[in-house]
Amino acid sequence: MRRFGKYYARRNNNYVPAMGYSADVVHNAPHRVNFGAVALANTTLIVATSPDINAAGSSTTFVNDNTDPVVAATAVEFPYGPGFGRCLQLVCSGTSTAVVTVNGTDYLGQPMTESFTLTGITPVIGVKAFKYLTSYSWTASGASRTISIGTTDKLGLPFRMTQVLGETLDGVNVATLGTLVTPNLTDPQTATTTDPRGTYDPQSTLNGTAYLSAIFMPNGNLNASGNGGLHGLAHYRA
Repeated sequence: MRRFGKYYARRNNNYVPAMGYSADVVHNAPHRVNFGAVALANTTLIVATSPDINAAGSSTTFVNDNTDPVVAATAVEFPYGPGFGRCLQLVCSGTSTAVVTVNGTDYLGQPMTESFTLTGITPVIGVKAFKYLTSYSWTASGASRTISIGTTDKLGLPFRMTQVLGETLDGVNVATLGTLVTPNLTDPQTATTTDPRGTYDPQSTLNGTAYLSAIFMPNGNLNASGNGGLHGLAHYRA
C-alpha cells in the first residue's frame, strides 16, 4: 500500500500551483485516501465557551496547542487525529450574528482563512479543511456572549477529488457512501468559498480507533487562467 505525506515542515508552504502530476497519484486512475483513525467530532475541542465577544477582538488561545506531534509525543495536533485537515463548527452562547474569522493552514502548510457568520446557539458548519489553527478574530456582538470552536466529521482531502467510489472502515467496505463536497472552482477563492480540493463526510462513524479509508477520482485539470491542478486552487488568506 503506497503512503503519502500527511506531515510537512510547518514553516513551509508545500502547495504546488497548477500541479498536473504526482508520484502519489496514477494519472486518470482511482486513488485511495487513508485517513486513519479519526477522532470523534467535538463542538468545544478547540475553543470552549470563550472569549466574551461583546466587543470586537482577536485571540491565539486554544484549548490545546498546535505543536507538531511528530516532534513532541505529548502534543496535540489539530484536528486531533491523523488526516488531511478537518472542517470546523462554531456556536455562540446566545443570539448573535457576529462574524468570526479563523486563520490557519491546510495539511500542505498553505495559509488559509475562513469566515463564519454566527447564528446564535445553532452551530455553523465550516466548509474549509484546516490542519492547524493560528488565530481567530470576531466582530462585536453587542452583548455579552461566548463562542465555542470545534470539529466536524467533514474531512480534508490530499488532492482535488471529483467523485467518491468506495469507503472502507477497518477493512470492511461500507455499503452506503458518504458525502463528497466537490472542489470549489471559484478563482480566486474567498473567505466563504468551499474547499478547493473538496471535503468528505464519511458514512462511517468516527471514533478515534477505527481505521477509515476511501477511494476517489482525482482531477488535475487547469482552468482557463492556468490555475488549479491536483492541489486545487490556492486558498484564500486574509
